[in-house]
Amino acid sequence: MKHRLFVAIDVPSAEILALQLRLDQLRLPVIWEKPEKIHLTLNFLGRIPDDQFSQINGIIRNIAKKFPPQHLELHFLETLYRRHESTLVYLSASSPDLKSLQHSLSLSLSPISPQPIRFLPHITIGQLKRTDPTTTKRVIDQISNFDYTPLPSFAVDHITLYESFLSSKGSTYQKQATFSLSSLSELT
Repeated sequence: MKHRLFVAIDVPSAEILALQLRLDQLRLPVIWEKPEKIHLTLNFLGRIPDDQFSQINGIIRNIAKKFPPQHLELHFLETLYRRHESTLVYLSASSPDLKSLQHSLSLSLSPISPQPIRFLPHITIGQLKRTDPTTTKRVIDQISNFDYTPLPSFAVDHITLYESFLSSKGSTYQKQATFSLSSLSELT
């Protein structure tokens, strides 16, 4: 059996839900992400066979031990236009060690599952419904001009391995394992 897996940072959703409600008052043709699906993907692994599951857990555990807990900041509200795909509405995320954590995971996991070179740290909060190019441009402009105040930073003390299940109603996620961030210097 194969499992569709990804590694993510769990994100507190209350502030994001309040932002979604404010944006929803603009009556944009956007499907908002549900609270239980809000996260920041670090690495998408794809369909992984059962016999590699423990190896993946070990890799993630070892990488997590090398990074200290950190604070994640959500600086900008952005859109990502992708031709022939849904336009994303997202929050750009940053922390001092975020890219380094993702890169370490990517290098270690790439023998099991090829990893993309480019990493855009973000939290998807919605997807623009498919529409004509004029409407898409208008919505992108409205979001670009929205008075966004950066959300409060939040603590990140673990990363999570999720399994994604696809169905005709969309995807659902199930936590498979959680790994504490704790730099090796704290352990000695």
